[in-house]
Amino acid sequence: MVSPFVRPARARSPEEKGQRRDDILRAAERLWTTTPYAELSMNQVAREAKLAKGTLYLYFDTKEELFLALLTEHLQRWLAQLTALLEERRPRGPDDVAQVLLRSARDQEPLRRLLILLGTVLERNVRPELALNFRRDFRRMVQGVLERMPFAPEVTLRILMHMYALSLGWQQLSEELPSSDLGRRPRDPSFLAPSFEQEFEFGLRAIIDRLTARA
Repeated sequence: MVSPFVRPARARSPEEKGQRRDDILRAAERLWTTTPYAELSMNQVAREAKLAKGTLYLYFDTKEELFLALLTEHLQRWLAQLTALLEERRPRGPDDVAQVLLRSARDQEPLRRLLILLGTVLERNVRPELALNFRRDFRRMVQGVLERMPFAPEVTLRILMHMYALSLGWQQLSEELPSSDLGRRPRDPSFLAPSFEQEFEFGLRAIIDRLTARA
């Protein structure tokens, strides 16, 4: 007897396969909001997506491959939004650029958390060809941003690299530990509780001003 919690039918059309793949990604994303990456298993994802475990492996060979696909999706969405915002506002100087980048960074905590995984887990554990394809895709996706920034491409790339480093650093310092007793303990008053938005804006504006002044 087939369990009512599992969808055993194999997706056959491209549309069905695309929907099944999206269902898997959404299931992994929901689980990741409450479960640390190290504790999250492919079995859990299959149950959350209401799929047989074997069906899951028709789409992703490993958990790292699944999360790299999730990261690519978030990165594509963010870069598309940033490109559209640059096209709309057409920034002319450092302050205008800072405003656009800060606006694009709002509500991007899932992307920041995925980027933390990229360097520590994902690229080290996926097949080399997948890591190479990810880097190639990123260079292609970022091209629209380079073309719409008012600075030379090399200056824009440095700004984006610093933005990446700042966002990951402040994300790690400001986030609470999910599903942990540590997250419920009173904060040590000898340490400040950092605000991601405030500290990220401070650092990004300083970097843009410095890089563009030198250029």
